[in-house]
Amino acid sequence: MDSVPGQGSTFGIYLPALFETPKEVGGETTSLSMLRGHGECILLVEDEDMVRSFTALTLRKNGYIVFEARNAQEGMEVFEKEGEKIHLVFSDVVLPDREGLDLVDSLLCRNPALKVLMCSGYIDQKSQLHFIQEKKYAFLQKPYSVPDMLRTVRTLIEKTK
Repeated sequence: MDSVPGQGSTFGIYLPALFETPKEVGGETTSLSMLRGHGECILLVEDEDMVRSFTALTLRKNGYIVFEARNAQEGMEVFEKEGEKIHLVFSDVVLPDREGLDLVDSLLCRNPALKVLMCSGYIDQKSQLHFIQEKKYAFLQKPYSVPDMLRTVRTLIEKTK
């Protein structure tokens, strides 16, 4: 460390050199183009404006039609108008006016063929992961990556065909 009064300090950081070649990361790679939608309709229920806007934009840019709702009440209203078109409901678990699981249960009573994708930023009891797994709903932990979201949506949509 060098220090000069009135001029500041300079710190040197020395890291050990690594003389190994990077290992190949195995696994299945999927092109994002293979995850594109073909006009399928998604009801997106998310109370966080930025998350909802980004998710809706991403889904639209990838070939899906997205109906947005900020809470469970709006989700029910959208479903009343567009329900027969909707293939998938993508809902946050924690909503300001009602639990996402309650909303999904109501929607499934009206359309049992509806596919469900739940998401949550919580990793505690609020995520209700136990109930989501018990009902065999797909789940994404926030923050989720675009490829993970598109892969999950595409997989669920394909199950409806």
